[in-house]
Amino acid sequence: MEKMDKSHSVQSRMLALTALSIGFSLISSAFGFFYVKVFLNIYKVDENWFQLAQTLFLIWNAINDPLFAYLQDTTNFRFSRTRRESVLYVAPFFAISFLVPWFPWAEHSSVKAWITGLHLITSLCLWDTMFTYVGLAYCCLFTELSNNNEVRMKLVQYTQFGNLIGSSSIFILQYMSNQLENFAAFQGTCFVVAAFSLILMCYCGKYAYTERELANMGDPQDGSTMTKKSQEYSYFTLTKQVFSNRDFMAFVVMNFFQEFHRTFLTNFFAIFADQLIVKGTISPLTRSIFYGGSSTAAKVSMARK
Repeated sequence: MEKMDKSHSVQSRMLALTALSIGFSLISSAFGFFYVKVFLNIYKVDENWFQLAQTLFLIWNAINDPLFAYLQDTTNFRFSRTRRESVLYVAPFFAISFLVPWFPWAEHSSVKAWITGLHLITSLCLWDTMFTYVGLAYCCLFTELSNNNEVRMKLVQYTQFGNLIGSSSIFILQYMSNQLENFAAFQGTCFVVAAFSLILMCYCGKYAYTERELANMGDPQDGSTMTKKSQEYSYFTLTKQVFSNRDFMAFVVMNFFQEFHRTFLTNFFAIFADQLIVKGTISPLTRSIFYGGSSTAAKVSMARK
């Protein structure tokens, strides 16, 4: 038991959550910054398809948050049994969802317009599904990892530091791909970033035990870490009840406009900046530093709030 307790010390669990913050930020920062630029400038997606994809993305984003929260809190599937296991088992799919947009489905085809549009819709919905599921587990781990206020204050510092490190992926991808001029290098670097992020998230999934898990932990040899969650109603019944709730609909509307504002500011920054700062005005390295620094500055601003 002493050996088990040492391996599950507060410090080791804080380190595991910091690893998740780095891995999560590595791919989330890069995805939000590059997908608009790639689909508009590289794939030349049709404007109508682009608008349809963005609309569906915003609607799905507004709806899926409470649904996945219910899924994690009320089901006993292996991938939802604990916050830690939610990260561990969904992390590979999260990393794959990050890679999906960077490999075109059609290049020289008479049906390129609708295939590229379908590619964008699939990429956004798959990404947001995985992002929401892992993000919810991340937020819950942050609050449930310890009941000690001092530990929680340290967690704030650790995770914010991890977010700052993770935001460097924008600079790395900009620099390695020469502002997306070398798209093959961009694809290869994305693969490396996704693999590194996956390793960090899986590390968190292995070692980020919450206080509740440790309290309910039985014999370490039997693999039992949590008591069963009570589930009086099926997930379908709960989903139906949620959709018929007025508070839920009000939350969806609010979340829709909040996400609309955030997406506009984050995802179109590179498009506006490229128009305002003409190519050749500054060196590629300076431009990469500027884009990477802007993301880091945004993280710092959010941390202060």
